[in-house]
Amino acid sequence: MSVIKLKLMSISGSMSDFDSVLYYCVTDPYLHVEDASSVIHGLKEITRSNGNNPYKDLSSGIESLAAAANIDLHEKLKTAVRSEKFDKPDMREKSDMPDFMNNFDVNIEKAQNWIKTQTEKINIQNDEISKANNLVKENQKILAQLEHIGDISANLDALFNFEFFKFRFGHMPREAYDSITMYGMADTDDVFFIPSSLERNEVWGIYFTPRTKSVKVDSMFSVLHFERVRISEKAHGTPENAKRELIKEIESIKNKINELNAGLFDIITETNELIDRNYKKIYLLFNIYELRKKTVQANSEFQMLVWLPENHVGKFSEKLSCLPTVVSSVNSPSDIPSIKPPTLLKNFILFRPFEQFVKMYGLPSHNEIDPTPFLALTYILFFGIMFGDVGQGLVISLAGFLVWRLKKINLGRIAGVLGLSSVIFGFIFGSVFGMENIIGGYNPLEHINTVLIAAVGLGIATVSCAIILNILNGIKQKNIEKIFFSQNGFAGLIFYWGVITAGLVMMKFVALNIPVSTIVSLVLICVVLIYLREPLANIIVRKPKIIPHSPVEFFVANLFEIFEIILSFLTNTVSFIRVGAFALNHVGMMSVVMLLAENASGGKNPAVLILGNIIVIALEGLIVGIQCLRLQYYEIFGRFFEGDGRSFEPSEFSK
Repeated sequence: MSVIKLKLMSISGSMSDFDSVLYYCVTDPYLHVEDASSVIHGLKEITRSNGNNPYKDLSSGIESLAAAANIDLHEKLKTAVRSEKFDKPDMREKSDMPDFMNNFDVNIEKAQNWIKTQTEKINIQNDEISKANNLVKENQKILAQLEHIGDISANLDALFNFEFFKFRFGHMPREAYDSITMYGMADTDDVFFIPSSLERNEVWGIYFTPRTKSVKVDSMFSVLHFERVRISEKAHGTPENAKRELIKEIESIKNKINELNAGLFDIITETNELIDRNYKKIYLLFNIYELRKKTVQANSEFQMLVWLPENHVGKFSEKLSCLPTVVSSVNSPSDIPSIKPPTLLKNFILFRPFEQFVKMYGLPSHNEIDPTPFLALTYILFFGIMFGDVGQGLVISLAGFLVWRLKKINLGRIAGVLGLSSVIFGFIFGSVFGMENIIGGYNPLEHINTVLIAAVGLGIATVSCAIILNILNGIKQKNIEKIFFSQNGFAGLIFYWGVITAGLVMMKFVALNIPVSTIVSLVLICVVLIYLREPLANIIVRKPKIIPHSPVEFFVANLFEIFEIILSFLTNTVSFIRVGAFALNHVGMMSVVMLLAENASGGKNPAVLILGNIIVIALEGLIVGIQCLRLQYYEIFGRFFEGDGRSFEPSEFSK
């Protein structure tokens, strides 16, 4: 469905064209280079490009330099493949082909020295700026302290050098100051407190005490919650003189910071220009060397294997056609079963964000249906039913798309789509920010049984679709057991619907002319087929060994397994009742919010309504999202999705 068909291209040729081929591979976003050494065997003098990449340290060095200079390398690489420097050779004749390794040759030692020099310059400049900023902050902190000293005109140097007295500067709560003002300091006359700044909630001031009494007095003021603030010894003379000197010093330092920033800007501009000219080149060479490790060379020739989309084969073959020694052949995955193809997904724009959830579980293999569309549709449906509210859905949708727009976080796109589903079902349920009397609708609390039964019916339909998808996977994989005899094949589907039909007939929900005994007999036949699924499949495909293990072990193990299979159908189906339960839960939670918002006059308290909606959106929205994902992973994916594929990975340079 949305797994792109890939072809395996084998490329070989003379070493004179090797770098050109590697260049085309590394700049093509639709190529996955396979490790050829794991496939190609038997060649004499076969060699591989092993060892450390000579451009690795250079590339990481530039990345460190860019981080120090706050330069975004990712943005610089976005247009790398389209750059005139790399992507506009004339493809018509060999003589017009650039000599890539000469054109892109880099003096590694010279480049590393330049990177080291630039990094040191930036780090030194940043250190100087940081020290200057810290000095400004320190002086501003001292200024703030001196502001609280108020009109006290004592010489600070003299205060620091008292021989027989100690002073403490700080602040205490206003209540504590009022108490000592009214009642005095009990049991002592060994302290003298001078308030310097009276504020509403606290009082700043200085107290003096003899050195011999300082421990006792400090303890008393500690009880009064006096917090000492140490005056920096940088403050000299009277507080006013000290403030003037500090302000003058701050201005001088700020001027120095401006000069340092201007110097840093010049260094970063130079760095940015040189990185812009050289980083793409170095990163290209780094990636070319990395691809060399996946190729093999023998007798002055090379050979490599690449996966590419079926519709891209002609375009890439045309690129290679200008290289006279290069020969390529194309094979289907079935032609070389020893190599497992990677998986490249391509989904409709609405479904594309949900690929993230599929990849968290596992990638589909090349002969497996991509579950992304099915996951997206069911996830959107479940979320809308469980969290149906027009207002809250709009909030989730707007917030999600805003997060995607600003931060490019994929979950934002998912939330945006889910919010729209909530809006749709909000109109059906008649709920706008929990208020049920604005647009009217189908209130779930007034139809509890119907909602829960519908949820189970939705589960039956979903499980059935999952089984059908598994049958389609079996057809693609030509797996007889998966198609016919598996619990998720035709036998399982007939068993599932047979049990459901028998139950509905016995409970007189539906009327059928077929006797219940006939339906039960069909169900029992399906149970036997599922029980013997492996031997039956082996007989059909004519395997020499019908029962793979000892008969006793096989029959005993399958006996327990058949009970688990039958039980799983029941638990999987009943598990979907949570879809209806959360729809009821949402209405119930908003009813509580409305009840709390009621005031004596019969109106609604806006603050309570807003706070209640925020809590419900944050809490219930997260829980519903997790429950929807749980249904996918535990109740649906296990029936048809194996997820053992491997990712299609083009060169890092071309991403």
